Amino acid sequence: MKQNLQHIIIVGGGTAGSVLAARLSESPAIYVTLLEAGPNDTTYDSAILDPARAADAWQGAVPIATTIMKTQRAAIPILQGRILGGTSAANGLATLRGLPEDYDGWAASGLDGWSWEDVAETFIAAESDLDFGSSPIHGDSGPLTVRRWRRDEMSHAQIAFQDGMAEAGNAIVEDINDPDQLPGIGVFPVTVDKNAKRLSTSLAYLTDRVRQRENLEIRTNAKVAALQIEECRATGVTLESGEQIEGDEVVVSVGALWSPALLMRSGVGPASHLADHDIFVQADLPVGETMADHLGPSVPYTHEGPRGGIAGPAQSLYIGASNGKDVDYHLFPIAPAPTEASTNFVMAAFLMRSAGNGKVRLGDSAEMDPVVIAPNLPDDGINRLRHAFQKIAEWEASEVFRQSGCRPLIPYDLTKQEAVSVALDRGIVSYGHMTSTCPMGTVLDADCRVRGVARLRVVDASVMPSIPAGNTYLGCVMIAERIARKMKAELDQ
Repeated sequence: MKQNLQHIIIVGGGTAGSVLAARLSESPAIYVTLLEAGPNDTTYDSAILDPARAADAWQGAVPIATTIMKTQRAAIPILQGRILGGTSAANGLATLRGLPEDYDGWAASGLDGWSWEDVAETFIAAESDLDFGSSPIHGDSGPLTVRRWRRDEMSHAQIAFQDGMAEAGNAIVEDINDPDQLPGIGVFPVTVDKNAKRLSTSLAYLTDRVRQRENLEIRTNAKVAALQIEECRATGVTLESGEQIEGDEVVVSVGALWSPALLMRSGVGPASHLADHDIFVQADLPVGETMADHLGPSVPYTHEGPRGGIAGPAQSLYIGASNGKDVDYHLFPIAPAPTEASTNFVMAAFLMRSAGNGKVRLGDSAEMDPVVIAPNLPDDGINRLRHAFQKIAEWEASEVFRQSGCRPLIPYDLTKQEAVSVALDRGIVSYGHMTSTCPMGTVLDADCRVRGVARLRVVDASVMPSIPAGNTYLGCVMIAERIARKMKAELDQ
């Protein structure tokens, strides 16, 4: 079947890789081999499919690739799904797009085709929104079924947060994917099917009909050890088993931590760092040097009575603007334990504007898994977080808070100047939105091709030149959709 077809190897069947495989195999001129290090999504159980058990994934119920991210204050475990569907099988299901100025900033940096005007239609086409249907900013016929949690599906703490923030005078937002309605308190849109079960990108895009295509081969439990690069051209991959697979083009889609690690193991990265590991330099590029993430502190609480609800961790959300207009933080309760009996939760405040000065480097182990150094908070990060803490204090002062039975587990005055620093010292949290480790503009061109190495691309969150002020999952879908379209168009020329 491969004869006379363009053979494209996709390394990684996660959020972006599943989308790429489905879209590229639509072309009869392309043969796609999708290689996923973890098991097939036929192994999904209730720990994955049940949104209320999403935290089980973070506690080991789902095959996970774990990396430790070092911050100035602590070490944080970073979890990525190693299974078909990738982290879309283990995340909080939050389906946000970021803001128009995020993508306009990409275009302004010289990346043609990535402005908000360019990408908005891709976001719309990818979704089938059960609440808004077809509208100027929503779609009704895409692979991803999207809706918002109903009140009777939400947990006790989430309802208390939503109602208390409204009582404190914050605007109620009907659609938090509409930038014109922000800032305010609303409900996360999530990707679930009509039965309120998780819809990973593999389930949404790699349908039974797609998997029957003769020009699509999906191989699970197939971990790639290195890329084959000859004379500045990618020619295939080598699996951990030693098997070599040749292809006409290779696309790396293993995430913002593992994609740069794979590139560097294969000789694509900073020459001095590769020399430290005795790796032959194929291309001297700043791989892994500009990592961004959404980080912030958390404040622990508990409440009386059962947890309640069937929804996942992404429920009520306050999208804040420390200067009153420009969105720059997210604030919402997260229940770290999924059991009905547990009433503990944390109020997490995430800065949505990152300094982008983190790093991913190869470790000293035989496999040279990624070592991750978190980005520092932006210079004005503490002041911005103080605004978020003031909002938490307003919530604590509400009548809803008092009647809900919520109370802090570690009481301290959130209005004090040092409150944010104390909370950061007690525990910094990652939103799990690592990006920008193989960014377009430096490592890649605007079509996600690796500079200096022909027939090699990267397509996942690592390609983002800067981190959007929103959850990055849907951005990965958008990028994969657009690059698949570009790749098919190149073959038609």
